[in-house]
Amino acid sequence: TEAAVPPWVDSNEEETIQQQILALSADKRNFLRDPPAGVQFNFDFDQMYPVAMVMLQEDELLNRMRFDLVPKHVKEEVFWRNYFYRVSLIKQSAQLTALAAQQQAVGKEENKSREEESQLKETVRPKTPPVAIKPQIKSQEDEEEISTSPGVSEFVSDAFDACNLNQEDLRKEMEQLVLDKKKEETSVVEGKAA
Repeated sequence: TEAAVPPWVDSNEEETIQQQILALSADKRNFLRDPPAGVQFNFDFDQMYPVAMVMLQEDELLNRMRFDLVPKHVKEEVFWRNYFYRVSLIKQSAQLTALAAQQQAVGKEENKSREEESQLKETVRPKTPPVAIKPQIKSQEDEEEISTSPGVSEFVSDAFDACNLNQEDLRKEMEQLVLDKKKEETSVVEGKAA
């Protein structure tokens, strides 16, 4: 078997993920609160135990938190399940951020190639000879037919197709919102304590 390594090893944003995971140990709620109801989080204590031992060596605050909470307030397995659930949220968030950045970069490359292609077409296109334009006189009936309303749909929401939403992506985004709110609450609590 391979030696256990901290969860941030071999991540894209290793330093950022490491800081976020180490920050988990500052708030005991991260160990006492279960994952939200309905969230599928598969946790195998025996499989994660070596990683837990490595984390106790890496994170002094985690070591103290475990000493304070286990078994007085929470069982050992529940302590680690709650901790590794939050670690998984941090890693998922980093993956989504990396994926978004990658898609943005691909989009910029596509736009750049389209611009180059259109510039190339413009340089090759032959010039059209000038033609005299005769003014057209419009009748009053033609004027009344012209409408100022939008062409396709009056509301943007009418054009939005809710059926095309990926339910898994929506669930992950909602989880991220909850995580962001917890971070804000933690920073407010820490600010009041200082």
